[in-house]
Order: sequence, then structure tokens, then C-alpha cells
Amino acid sequence: MASQTRALIDELIQLRTAQGKAKGTDHFLRAHLILHGIDPDAVGPTDPDDPEHVRVLRKMINDFRLQGR
Repeated sequence: MASQTRALIDELIQLRTAQGKAKGTDHFLRAHLILHGIDPDAVGPTDPDDPEHVRVLRKMINDFRLQGR
């Protein structure tokens, strides 16, 4: 079973880079995730999901999409 956490991290990164904010954003996005207890380097495609991480990532994606409107 694929990790939903990894998929959400990838989606968030893709959203950020699709908005033309690729330069310099990776560092801040990674720091933001780590502050929420999510280490993007430590989450693999087959790791078990932490429901709290999934909730936080979904909220971050939703908030980012709302800002882009």
C-alpha cells in the first residue's frame, strides 16, 4: 500500500513549484513541515501513515489552494 503521507508531501511540493515559487521555497517548505513533525526525507512510499500528519498535510494543501485564488 502506498503511503498517503508521501503522496501528500509530493502534491504540496508540486503545488508550490507550479505557482512559480520553486526558487527558495523548498527550504522554507521543508522547515515548515519539520516544525509540524513531518520530515519529508524520512517518509518513504511504503511507510505507514500517521493520521495526524495526513491531517496537517491536507490542511496545508487546502490553505495553499485557497491563497492562490
